[in-house]
Formats: sequence, C-alpha cells, structure tokens
Amino acid sequence: MNKIILYLFFTLISYQCFYAQSSGFMGKHMVISYGFHASPAIIGATKNNETLFGDIINEQGNAETGVITFNNLHEISLDFVASSKWLICLNVKYYKTAFDNSEICESGNRNSTNYYSGNPEGFYSIRGLTYGLTFKYFGKRYIAPWGRYLMFGPVINTVKTSYDKNMVIKGAYYPSAGPTNFTITDFGPKNQNFAGFNFMLGWGKSRIFANNIIVDFGASTQLFALLSIPKDILGVNFNEFDKYPTKETYIEDTYKKRVRGINRFNIFLKIGYLF
Repeated sequence: MNKIILYLFFTLISYQCFYAQSSGFMGKHMVISYGFHASPAIIGATKNNETLFGDIINEQGNAETGVITFNNLHEISLDFVASSKWLICLNVKYYKTAFDNSEICESGNRNSTNYYSGNPEGFYSIRGLTYGLTFKYFGKRYIAPWGRYLMFGPVINTVKTSYDKNMVIKGAYYPSAGPTNFTITDFGPKNQNFAGFNFMLGWGKSRIFANNIIVDFGASTQLFALLSIPKDILGVNFNEFDKYPTKETYIEDTYKKRVRGINRFNIFLKIGYLF
C-alpha cells in the first residue's frame, strides 16, 4: 500500500514538472492541505466508548449513552490541478474509535452442555487509516481549485483493533449435573489487522485567499456505508441464515459495522496551501 501511494505521489510530481502549462490558479497547480472531518456519534461509540443513543434497536452495547459527542477524522491530502475542471487528490485519513460490543457472541450447539450466548463486556479499540484516490469536478462557473465541486473515488480502509482484559463474557454452562460458571477472555489475537474497499462520494466548496491559502468545506460519505443502513441501524437481516459470531471471529465479524458507521456521513473543513 505504501509503495502504491509513493508511486502515485511521484507520478503527480512528475506530471507537474513536465506539464506546467496546464490550467492552474496563477500558474500554481498543487495543493497540500489538512482536513478535519466530524459527525455526531448517534449510534456507534467513540474512542472513549461514548454515544448519544447507542444500539436503540436491540438495546445492547456497553457504551455510555446520553453523551453529545462526535466522531473525529484527520486528513492529509495532496491535490493536483489536472485541468480547468478536474482536480486529482491523494489523501490519507486517520481516526480512533471503538466498538461497544453490541453484537451477540455465540458458541456451541444450543442443545449441548457447552453452549453460551451473550454480549462481551467492555469494548475494543479501533485505529483506522483510509487511503483515497479522489477526483474532483468543478462546476461550469468555476475553475479548479476554486469554487463548488463534486468528488468521488475509491478508498481502502485499513484497520488495527485491540482489546484488553476488560472484554469478557461471563455466564454459565448447563450440563446435566447443574450449571457451571465460566469466564471467556480469549477473542483471538490482542491486536488484529484488516483491510476493505469502499467508494467515496461527496461535494465541497473552496475559496482562495491571499493567492495561496485555500479554505475548503463540504461533506462526504462512503457508498457501501450508506447501503448498509438497513442492516446496521434498522436491524434488518437480509439473510435468515446469518449466524452470530463466535469468540474466535467476533472482532473480524463486527469491526466493519463500526468502520462503516464512522464513514457513513461527515462534514469537513480543510485548510490548504496552493503552490
């Protein structure tokens, strides 16, 4: 992944050097910027395991509810003005969040003596890096990188998860001799890494001040995160054969729900330098 990002970066730099006569503001074609993205944490938990409502459908999860809090993402981007209407952008977003264990963990056959089912206590942490290749199209009344634009492009969501000793399941088996208490603490490796593909859509508006400073604001979403609303938020199950995750697959099966949630809709503000 890092090699791909470096290759695209140097490709843009080379294009800038050899085709400096292409459209640009006062002969300037590159923009480097920092962006802050935010959205209210209505259902999913933040990195501090706080949320406004939590899982209101199943009434499960361990996050502290009733807290007005926000998802926060930080972005570094490099933009290249390819023409008077098109801008190509390489960007990386970083965020921290958590999954409040609102999904049931199940193992064994319901008729066996070692069957258990329940929500793990605590939560596990998520650190995300999202790599994007974005194309921005400016309206007919504007010239890139100034004005209103629509944007789209593929993204790769990479995730590192971690949990601690507070994430446990406590309960009892029910063999014929009577119940036996148990505590489950093993949910696979303490640190796990995952990656997935999505497609970003959004819009924005940029302004240029003092010939070099760009202020950019707008909103963005990820397509598959939008399509997952019936399943993640409304609790609609499209597959009656879906099974609850086991303790071995719990993190792998649930982290995607939180990653989709934090990328479902965000407003952003960017400050950039045009050169």
